[in-house]
Amino acid sequence: MNRLVIAIVALVIAAYVLFSSLFIVNEREQAIVMRFGEITREIQDFVETVQYIDKRLLRYDLERIRLQVSGGQFYIVDAFITYRIVDPIRFRQSVLGSLQLAEQRIATRLESALRAVYGLREFDAALSEQRSEMMREASDLVATDMTELGIEVVDVRVLVTDLTPEVSQQTYERMQAERNAEVALIRARGQEQAQT
Repeated sequence: MNRLVIAIVALVIAAYVLFSSLFIVNEREQAIVMRFGEITREIQDFVETVQYIDKRLLRYDLERIRLQVSGGQFYIVDAFITYRIVDPIRFRQSVLGSLQLAEQRIATRLESALRAVYGLREFDAALSEQRSEMMREASDLVATDMTELGIEVVDVRVLVTDLTPEVSQQTYERMQAERNAEVALIRARGQEQAQT
């Protein structure tokens, strides 16, 4: 009887150790194994835990940021960044494996990169063929900072570049003044022709 109880207890302990050391990693995730919070590479006993880290292409949107261009005028910009976690160990060490913490840093660095890129340009650059060059520059600026987080920046895109209400009003007033000047010129020419 004692042998049977000992055998059952040993079997239960062996089953517990076996099942606590097994885990399945989904093909869309990566995993790092930790023992007492320290990252390890292999499973040795039941004090280890597994943290799953996404390896899919991820996207973070930055909306309605106000950017000043060279000359002092402002745009309202919506942009996004696509990225993936390529170094799960570095990702764990730098932001504790937290996507939320990583995205806080991404937001800060993306906004800073956009401010730098827009700040070097004249007002009409963001609406010209320079726009793709500006996105590439922003992507390069962000990418350098993201490697320390174990993140690879795939792309940075600016979705919307709007005039601020003040600039929009100024542009409208300038266009209206130009049109009024054209109308006055046409009328003056018409009157000159009528008099001759």
